[in-house]
Amino acid sequence: MPDIAKRLGSEVLVVDGAFGTMLQRANVPPEQCPEQLNVTAPEIVAGIHRDYVLAGADCVTTNSFGGTRAKLAEFGLAEQVVELNRAAVRVARSVGAQHVLADVGPTGLVMEPLGEATFDEVFALFAEQIAALAAEDPDAIIIETMTDIAEARCAVLAARSVCGLPVIASVTFGLAGRMDLSGTDPATAAVVLEAAGASAVGMNCGLGPEQMLPLAEAMAAATTLPLVVQPNAGLPRLEDGATVFPGTADEMGGFAARFVGAGASLVGSCCGSSPAFTGAIVDFAKELPVAGREREVAGTAGATGAVGGFTVAGPRGTARIGGGAPLAVIGERINPTGKPALADSLRAGSMEVVRSFAVQQQHAGAALLDVNVGAPGVEAAEALPAAVRALMAMSDLPLVLDTTDAAALEAALRIYPGRALVNSVSGETASMEAVLPLVARYGAAVVVLALDDDGIPETPEGRVAIVRRVRDRALAHGIPASALLVDVLTLTAATDPAAAATTLEALRAVSRDLGLATMLGVSNVSHGLPGRPALNATFLSMAAAAGLDAAIVNPSDTEVMRAIAAADALLGRDDQAARWIARTKAEDLSRSGGRGAPHGVPQAGETPPDAARPTGSRAPAEDCLSTDPPCPPPLAQTLAAAVESGDADGAPALVDALIDRGLAPGAVIADVLTPAIQRLGDAFGRGEAFLPQLMVAAQAMRVAVDRAKSHLPPAEAEANAGTVVFATVKGDIHSIGKDICVSLLESQGFSVRDLGVDVPAEEVASAAAAAQADAVCLSALMTTTLPAMQATIEAVGERTPGTPVLVGGAVVTEEWARSVGAGYSDDAPGCVREVSSAIAKKGSATT
Repeated sequence: MPDIAKRLGSEVLVVDGAFGTMLQRANVPPEQCPEQLNVTAPEIVAGIHRDYVLAGADCVTTNSFGGTRAKLAEFGLAEQVVELNRAAVRVARSVGAQHVLADVGPTGLVMEPLGEATFDEVFALFAEQIAALAAEDPDAIIIETMTDIAEARCAVLAARSVCGLPVIASVTFGLAGRMDLSGTDPATAAVVLEAAGASAVGMNCGLGPEQMLPLAEAMAAATTLPLVVQPNAGLPRLEDGATVFPGTADEMGGFAARFVGAGASLVGSCCGSSPAFTGAIVDFAKELPVAGREREVAGTAGATGAVGGFTVAGPRGTARIGGGAPLAVIGERINPTGKPALADSLRAGSMEVVRSFAVQQQHAGAALLDVNVGAPGVEAAEALPAAVRALMAMSDLPLVLDTTDAAALEAALRIYPGRALVNSVSGETASMEAVLPLVARYGAAVVVLALDDDGIPETPEGRVAIVRRVRDRALAHGIPASALLVDVLTLTAATDPAAAATTLEALRAVSRDLGLATMLGVSNVSHGLPGRPALNATFLSMAAAAGLDAAIVNPSDTEVMRAIAAADALLGRDDQAARWIARTKAEDLSRSGGRGAPHGVPQAGETPPDAARPTGSRAPAEDCLSTDPPCPPPLAQTLAAAVESGDADGAPALVDALIDRGLAPGAVIADVLTPAIQRLGDAFGRGEAFLPQLMVAAQAMRVAVDRAKSHLPPAEAEANAGTVVFATVKGDIHSIGKDICVSLLESQGFSVRDLGVDVPAEEVASAAAAAQADAVCLSALMTTTLPAMQATIEAVGERTPGTPVLVGGAVVTEEWARSVGAGYSDDAPGCVREVSSAIAKKGSATT
């Protein structure tokens, strides 16, 4: 058989199509575990594989999509993980396909911080399944249909830990162009999965070829890895209670050619397709040449192959450092040195101040957030991953993991669903031995400090020599030179008049001669001198001209941020000076008392940061960016902001403080908390906020409401917005969508009885009657369970006439819902709105 590793990206490989659709056509009942068929009815499985091979597929995917222990447990088959997965590969191999791709789908669990599943738990599930698949020697592992970038990354890391096979990682996007659970866009997904070690990346399911094409183009521009694209046969619609995919084979074939033109080299199809679709893909696209691709970044290769920069990523966005990109601002505030409030918060196990500093710095214009938890009494191996968990749900900015504790670094790198920047490694032997293996294992980028066991060299040449040694050690670990960000170190000019000149000369040499990206901690240069903001800004401008690519600064320092913007405009890193022009206009508007200052420019009434304030003067209440602790705006706004940022640690104390100042507990809930969560829900509907932010905000809302209710008399505290019975209908075992809706309903004061999944109609109806439910909500993801949903609606109507029933799920449409007499919502915030409206209408009808 040909080696797939040599073919990936060099020729078009046609991947097979839908498997579940073909099982349905073979009249396999929906309650049957597909993976069990590998041993109980292998002829059915082999027949489907064979049809795709006869249609021209180069690659068949094994019947193991739901083969993790967690998924098999839903059918009582948890102890057959090894048997069923190994059989899947054997059956696929038996039909003579050129390549067998061992298929791995989601676990069905929701990972922290959105759910309760830990990284280690999910990692173990994937590792177990993939080890079983790899034992039968497939050509590659294909991880697909992932809607959470954290789970996709976890699966890739697990695959790399148990086998040396190529790993293809494919994710699923919704109509908004984002992964539904994590809110990740195509470019970010590509960066994260490539860093984790994927051999090819791409997308499947969720969308038809027309909707997927621009997303494939965006992903192709973000990576040079081979690209896999497998759309559904159009967007599904319901006809007479059945799901119909309207696309035709020829339409799929035509789009397959366009996918190849966009850079794809593995092309197949997904739900609703058949071997006829595979044949059309072969006819239209198989013989086309693979389009040559380069990342859309500037920069010239240096002596070691560095491309003059790299990209880091959070779960919902990227930041480019070097390669002609704007100078990257790394926010320095999340560091307890000199910040007693942050240190005290970390010692108490609270992330309240961490979240607050993150929000402030993102607003002020930071591109990345440095996260340092080093303080006496703080266990870094616990606090750093806790800070990462707190930030990865509520902030879109990539994180810089700043620690000298190797255990803390690995704990944080392991769980972070992005590509982190590690701060830092030095030329010290112990540092290189501890840090570089972790950077390589988790695909991170890393800051290189120009110091070694002998300290910081006094000369530029000495510092550059250390950088060369660290670079060579990094290359030996498989870390590309393009993943290095060099800090030649800034020493204070107060004690060494030549310090700044030495730093600048070393910086020029690293940028010019080694072709590496560079970073500085700017404010060190002015330590011990008056007029620090002016010195910092001037030094930063000089460094930018010498090749500086990133600076770790306080982004609320207006003078420094203005210097960065000016340098970008003058050095050609701001196209047509557009950002500079917008900034100056906003500053003019701000000075005239208007609104709309840009990030990093204080609004009217704000003051410069501490360094620019006269000694002994006190920060006014409006300046909340630079003091420690931040001085609060009006308390109600602070509470609302805490909820919107998911600060479950800080919200209860803010509720207490607001009530202590005279606001009634009911008013806190109605006038502060509810509008805050509704604003975030509206932002979610506009595509400006994403599910992770919504989920952590719901958690903060819940604890805040509980605290407010604790101030009420018992009778009032027990009151709720209504009682809701919620279930996934009989025959359907998917719970994620239901769980999200339940969380949001509870956060807004509803009492929810969650019946779980696969719930018979009569059980739902009985529960609604027993609970005297004000509303019933039903979820379904599988088209085959729509009749069960309709039967449940009818059963509820018979037992409790007049009780509103609302339905939702991937296969449910508003038209179908109305046809069976139910309400409808397509997302969690909408579920809350529709339940509230339905209960209000029910109340009006009975009065």
